[in-house]
Amino acid sequence: MPRPFIRSIGFAAIGALACALAAAQVRDVELKAAYIYNFAQFTVWPETARPKASFIVCASPNSTLWTSLQSFNGKPVNGRAWSTVDVSGRLKEGDCDVLVLTRSAERPPALPGTLVVRDGAGRGAAAITLVDGDELIRFDVDTEEATRNGLRFSSKLLRLARNVI
Repeated sequence: MPRPFIRSIGFAAIGALACALAAAQVRDVELKAAYIYNFAQFTVWPETARPKASFIVCASPNSTLWTSLQSFNGKPVNGRAWSTVDVSGRLKEGDCDVLVLTRSAERPPALPGTLVVRDGAGRGAAAITLVDGDELIRFDVDTEEATRNGLRFSSKLLRLARNVI
């Protein structure tokens, strides 16, 4: 076989592999957003929490999850419509129902009534941490962090967690 033909096949194989990896990353991001949506379904917020018209999910537009989180806008969570908003600026109690942090984000102060989810192990704790590994997405639950913000999790959610602290 001529050398240029072999080289062409090699480049095509590399291109196909790159496309497959990119598609897998997109699916991972979509799957993580779906996990976060389901976490919200299996979280019990304090009864004293002030009901808002929308279920507010705060995240950074720079996060890889941003677009996938926005795809849930309008879907119901506990009778309210999911709404993804930019977390930029100061956070205070009651701003977010769910706060999605990147791996490198600092741990926020106690935010009563807010479920803090971190995408990957990083600096500071979160009530739920998404963990990549072995071609699977798993999650760890820190019940102490959840309690710190006045939240409880369904036993169904806790059974699915990789680790419960």
